[in-house]
Amino acid sequence: MAFGKSKNRRRQDTAHQKEAVKGAVRAHGPSVGKGLLAAGLTAALVWGGVELRTWALASPRFQLREVSFTGLSHASRAELVRLSGLASGQNLFSLDVALLERTMLQHPWVRSVEVTRHFPTAVSVQVVEHAPSALVVLGDLYVLDEEGEPFKRVTPGDGLDLPLVTGVEREKYMAEPDAVRERMREALAVSRAYAALKPGRHERLSEVRLEETGLSLVTMAGQVVRLGEGETEAKLSRLERVRRELSARGLAAEVIHLDNRARPGWVAVKISSSASERSGGSVQ
Repeated sequence: MAFGKSKNRRRQDTAHQKEAVKGAVRAHGPSVGKGLLAAGLTAALVWGGVELRTWALASPRFQLREVSFTGLSHASRAELVRLSGLASGQNLFSLDVALLERTMLQHPWVRSVEVTRHFPTAVSVQVVEHAPSALVVLGDLYVLDEEGEPFKRVTPGDGLDLPLVTGVEREKYMAEPDAVRERMREALAVSRAYAALKPGRHERLSEVRLEETGLSLVTMAGQVVRLGEGETEAKLSRLERVRRELSARGLAAEVIHLDNRARPGWVAVKISSSASERSGGSVQ
């Protein structure tokens, strides 16, 4: 009897275990199924993405056929294409846009560049060039942009006719670039203000000198205008009045001093000797 009871107990335990397993499956079956389904879908999507990329990279449908440029003035399309390595037939998906932009930025005239892919077959390149504003002597002759940055050496093919900024030492620029750039920006600002004077009332500007006492202007005719520091607009206005008076008297100035710190409103003029001889007189 004891033996028979032991067998019955084992049968009952087995039955309880089966019921427990069935209960666990019933309790967790839906979540397990959803997890398996999600995993399957993820795997399918990954596989599909790999297959799609493989197809896109090999498909002639996405071969480069057209490259357009905007913003070019001094840099040329051929130079930028050569720098970047862009070529007809390249796959648009395989193009490294960031690398293309970095290589085009190596061109001395290019200030910024943005490359955009236009699927399926085109690329556009938007270029912003440095705006040449003056030339500067820094050992060699360089081109200054509107921010006072000497961005390239002058070459014979540049064809630039711009005022020259002098009085800048290369060694000082290398040691204190920010301070020197600030002074060069001052020179550019004065050059722009001078160019804005009324036509016919000023001689064309040839040179802006950076001096210890301030700025001086030199015209194409060789006239020197000593501005000193500050009050640029007021000084240029006085310059116009002085020139009108001299012209009315048939005279021309060799040097015009507008840099009197003790008496800012005073103007001293050195009359050109040739003009004085022609007029038969002089101005004190």
